[in-house]
Amino acid sequence: MSGVDKFERLSQSELFQRVGDICAAVNAVSNVRELLEVSLRQTMDLFGALRGSIFILGEDRKELVLEIGVGMAAGEQEAMVKGLGQGVIGRVAESKKPIFVEDIEKDARFLNFKARGSYQTPSFLCAPLLVKDKLLGVISIADKDSGNRFCQDELQFLDFLSSQIALNYSRMQLYHKFERVLKESDSLKDELGRSSLEADYLKRQIVLQEKLATIGKLVGGIAHEFNNPLDGVMRYTNLCLDHVKEDEVVRGYLLEIKHGLKRMANIVKSLLACSRNTTFKQQRVNPHAVLEQVVEAISDDIVHKNIVVEKKFCEGCVDLVDAGLERIFANLMRNAIDSIEGNGRIILETSCADGEFIMVIKDSGCGIPSDNVQEIFEPFHTTKDIDKGCGLGLTIVSEIVKSYGGRINVASEVGAGTTFTVGIPISDNILAAESSYFI
Repeated sequence: MSGVDKFERLSQSELFQRVGDICAAVNAVSNVRELLEVSLRQTMDLFGALRGSIFILGEDRKELVLEIGVGMAAGEQEAMVKGLGQGVIGRVAESKKPIFVEDIEKDARFLNFKARGSYQTPSFLCAPLLVKDKLLGVISIADKDSGNRFCQDELQFLDFLSSQIALNYSRMQLYHKFERVLKESDSLKDELGRSSLEADYLKRQIVLQEKLATIGKLVGGIAHEFNNPLDGVMRYTNLCLDHVKEDEVVRGYLLEIKHGLKRMANIVKSLLACSRNTTFKQQRVNPHAVLEQVVEAISDDIVHKNIVVEKKFCEGCVDLVDAGLERIFANLMRNAIDSIEGNGRIILETSCADGEFIMVIKDSGCGIPSDNVQEIFEPFHTTKDIDKGCGLGLTIVSEIVKSYGGRINVASEVGAGTTFTVGIPISDNILAAESSYFI
């Protein structure tokens, strides 16, 4: 007999507290297996599920092995392995997309699927464990204690939680690798320099993962609480603007309100850009055309500061898969403009060499202090005034470039300007049919 779902009984504050507990699980465990078990049990408890599992992708990246199973018979857990595309678990891993099944016996996607007899209900949720676009494993929950079936809203929440569990899993792996590096450095004195550099790099990666995990924990609530009210206020502001004359004083006030609302919307969008995966269609674009569009879109700022934009585009440029080229170019161009007080110059230069499309943006702005160059790609690091940026633009640029398997270099001198060089592979195999980055 069905009852009231545990998930539905939680207030919003209780829900986010439970999310916080799951995100903080990494601080209370000592190994990866314990982390996965605690995360799975807390997730199952949140949804009122009696059955759950976490499969981890093997080193060969071809098979998923059951790491943690709760509510399963002992015989089911022994050496359970799923190939990519095999069964529901394998299909989620192959597509990197979550799946919601209300009734597997009526779902056309699984006509040939034979459900295990130990399931109590025909409904379940299954989501990939992803860090950026890298698959780590799959989480699945089933059998509500209320006897009810799952719903689409619960799938969205599980998808959000799965990204946080994946981040925790990745962070703990980094911690263990960091510990191994330290132990090796004690016994290999002759390689101490190399190990020390790797240890420092891993420390920075751990800090970055912690920042991204913090963003992820907050952004779900921010997006829900801000987006809908912002849309409403923006709509009514535009309606008010339609009913006031050009010369009325109140029009200026409304335009200031609209400007502030746009900034709030952009901040939420930037936060989402650093915490969620968005899938792009595989389509190709001409990078020169994208650069021209970006320059046209920000032409008012260029003219206002009396900046000369010099273009040195190569001949015979190849089209590239579009996984966020416009965001790369727009963020770098806006940074260049912001660094110039006035009467400056920006040089855009492209070339194709050694299998790469290379784009160079050089400005005559104020430059970046040498102490800050290594930190500019970290989340929330900014030297701009609060009304000009929140320190996420270059983080987004870096993540997109990484999704291409590309590179980004920066050279800067205070008072002499900054040069960003972006290299993107032009091989047809750089991206799969669907590619993702944090947006």
